[in-house]
Amino acid sequence: MAIKQELVEEIRSRANIVDVVSTYIPVTKKGRNHFAVCPFHDDHNPSLSISEDKQIFKCFVCGAAGDVFGFVSKYDGVSYEEAIRKVANLIGYDDPGLHVKSYERQVDENLVPLYGCITDLHKFYQYGLSIEEGEIARKYLEDRQISAEQIAKFGLGYALKDGTKSINYLKEKGYSLKNIEDIGISYAKLQGMNDSNAGRLIFPIKDASGQVVGFSARRIEDNDTAKYVNSPETKIFSKGNILYNMDNAKTTLKHDKFLYVVEGFMDVFAIDSLGINSVVGLMGTAMTKTNAEQLKRLNVEMFDAAGVSYRLVSKPGELKDADEILKKEGPDALRSYINTLVDPFTFALNYYENVAPLGSVEERKKVISHFGPMLVNAKTKIELDNYIYRLATVTNFEAQAIRDYVEDLRSKKTVKEEAPVQFTGYSRQSLAKINKDMRKLTNAESLALKLMLSSKEAVEYYEKNIKYFYNEVYLQIANYLSDYVATYGDINVPGLITQIEMSDNPKKEDMVNELTSFSLEKEQSKYNENIMNDCNNVIQDERRRIYERKQLLEASVGKSNEEKARMLDDYLKRTNKIE
Repeated sequence: MAIKQELVEEIRSRANIVDVVSTYIPVTKKGRNHFAVCPFHDDHNPSLSISEDKQIFKCFVCGAAGDVFGFVSKYDGVSYEEAIRKVANLIGYDDPGLHVKSYERQVDENLVPLYGCITDLHKFYQYGLSIEEGEIARKYLEDRQISAEQIAKFGLGYALKDGTKSINYLKEKGYSLKNIEDIGISYAKLQGMNDSNAGRLIFPIKDASGQVVGFSARRIEDNDTAKYVNSPETKIFSKGNILYNMDNAKTTLKHDKFLYVVEGFMDVFAIDSLGINSVVGLMGTAMTKTNAEQLKRLNVEMFDAAGVSYRLVSKPGELKDADEILKKEGPDALRSYINTLVDPFTFALNYYENVAPLGSVEERKKVISHFGPMLVNAKTKIELDNYIYRLATVTNFEAQAIRDYVEDLRSKKTVKEEAPVQFTGYSRQSLAKINKDMRKLTNAESLALKLMLSSKEAVEYYEKNIKYFYNEVYLQIANYLSDYVATYGDINVPGLITQIEMSDNPKKEDMVNELTSFSLEKEQSKYNENIMNDCNNVIQDERRRIYERKQLLEASVGKSNEEKARMLDDYLKRTNKIE
């Protein structure tokens, strides 16, 4: 890690989580803990618990959790390392180990010249917009109603028609031809290098920290060349990892509590012209998983598969984009349009009703199938009835037929969730017994892990006797805990959280959630070797049963569903699992 662990612990020892959180949101003391309205979801009652004793926070509604650095990271939408620096600044602590530029901290040092090269090129493009030749670009921007303030805010520029000038400028600044090639604007040819953006309006593309990483260059003369020339994928630029204007939006999002996601630059400018800064644009691609994760870090509640809840702008029959509405109908019309928000279900129904009415039976079946998971997870009967009624209207299927389909999906979902080994045609009695065994295993592993968080002796017992957990998150925590104790000779939950947060482990959020939940339990588990022995006995027994069931599953390959079910029932009876 770029910031040494010793320095992190020094900052942590000086920072009080209650004081830090209080600089962001109002905090109230109740008993030993402090509480606040959670800023990470639409909270109306104080559901964020802050423990001054343990120096951690936890929202038991949305699950947001972590230490003092984790709070700042989530609230400000910055990396964990940057949050450490912010906390140090808040408490007035300084150290040379904190002063490392972010891109030098995160990438290979060989890429640092590329950042310098592209930054200087951006300055040259801005210069190009300001001189006489840049008048054509300035006139274009004026015609598109892009203000001088927006030009400065978004760093727009103009690439001179003589494409050798920008190349020579960079060479004079000391950059090599390889550097220039690697930022993606030109490649060495026999006739020399020429800027591929020459004669175009320049939109700099920045990462979330504000560092220029690429360009989109727009044609401003009426000719047969491509409308846009975009930076290729380079060592410092991947368009699937970028959301345009993220660097500006993240500074206002925590106050606005919303974020508009639009298609491109002009739509960003259109909404920005309304005084709304919390807007980002896609880079000519569909929403990527990386984009969704970026939004998650900005405290927008997650997109479906990535974990984020959202609404969509939808005005039935309206097919114009934000920029077009602004130019043709004015700011009031655009403001009205972007404030017409609906849930994803309504958005899809509006689409099928107003844009692409459903035709064939197969098309209608696909729509019902697409919304199946949402119907199954409806929270109330009223909500489900509403979904079914509206789907029936759009698809022309009978409401009862859709209801029967939902019930069928629910029964299959129950089978999938309950059965640790997938048998088709099992008996409910067998399933109940297996499910009970899995709960026993989870409870035993959970208790053992809690004991480990309270005692080095329990960690040693785990390493010697239990050795691994079946639950993947518990196993990962145990591994980090063992390493932490081996390194520091003691157990410190906030310190352990730091180790996890600073890693690239994809399960780190789950681990932090479990750690904070364990730590904030009213009844704290204390090490007792007899209890640890009991946990170990249950864990070993259930591991053996899982192994035997997997063998049974392998032996049942090729057999009928009825035969598979009979084999499972016989096995459970032999092992006294069914009376």
